[in-house]
Amino acid sequence: MTPAPLATGMDRRALLRAVPLLVLGGCLGSGGGGRVDRPRVTGRAFDDTGECSTPETATVGVSVGEVRIDGCVTGPNGCAVASLDSATVADGDLVVVVTTERDAPPDVACTEALVYRSYAATITLDGDVGSVRVVHDTPSGRQTVADTSA
Repeated sequence: MTPAPLATGMDRRALLRAVPLLVLGGCLGSGGGGRVDRPRVTGRAFDDTGECSTPETATVGVSVGEVRIDGCVTGPNGCAVASLDSATVADGDLVVVVTTERDAPPDVACTEALVYRSYAATITLDGDVGSVRVVHDTPSGRQTVADTSA
């Protein structure tokens, strides 16, 4: 009985030509089965900037990698200051929730009148978002005060 013939030079050459194409096909593919990187929040800056007169309003400015929000939120009493509750990306859209927090020790009495507090927020992102929605969490509940396409 004779041993099976070895692969011919032609078969080896065909294999050697096909290997680079297979390797490159994997490198040039969509990288992860079509996965798209979603933008993430990478930084937050927030300042209470004093009193204001137009509650539950906000303006939004969008530039590359950054969103700037200036607004006016209602607080429950004289000890309230504007505060950033959250800034998250959901389904490619940035959602920023602004609320107020007490800025006085527990033993200090606060006036029992609603106050209007202005704020400036800067949110940095590692990608682009489709829209920016600003929500105020106030004593009367949550409400969207700006919804802007980016």
